[in-house]
Amino acid sequence: MSKQVENIAEVIDSLKAMGVEIDNPEFQRMLKAQALVIIQSAKNLAPKDSGDLAKSIGFITGKDKDNKTKVLIGLRKEYYNNYLGPMFEYGTVARIQEKTGRYTGIIEPRPFMRPALDQNAGKVTDGIINGVDKILAKLAKKNNLIYK
Repeated sequence: MSKQVENIAEVIDSLKAMGVEIDNPEFQRMLKAQALVIIQSAKNLAPKDSGDLAKSIGFITGKDKDNKTKVLIGLRKEYYNNYLGPMFEYGTVARIQEKTGRYTGIIEPRPFMRPALDQNAGKVTDGIINGVDKILAKLAKKNNLIYK
């Protein structure tokens, strides 16, 4: 017997009531595919005089199994100068080394992560909505729900 459902919220509620896992690996793969545009944009906007800072931008995957409904984008720790990211993004005040008194300068803000997110938010949101819709339609069909 099939049940007629009208919108995404009803599909989610119906699937959860049946015990169907919605936050599955396919969902996370879809999120990552949609978020790639943000990573590419951030890499293009990252300061070029900062060594491998642009290369360090990517998915933070250490918590993937706990975060199936989100993806984390940031500066990956395996790159030697990933600590520079926040300095370039937000800038610094004048820095003077305590032991030597040496002045090491000011870094003016040169944001790259926030602009990458802002420039691509609409496109990524639309892609996620379409992706969720496809995944839910597939799960609904598999579980005898009539959706769309």
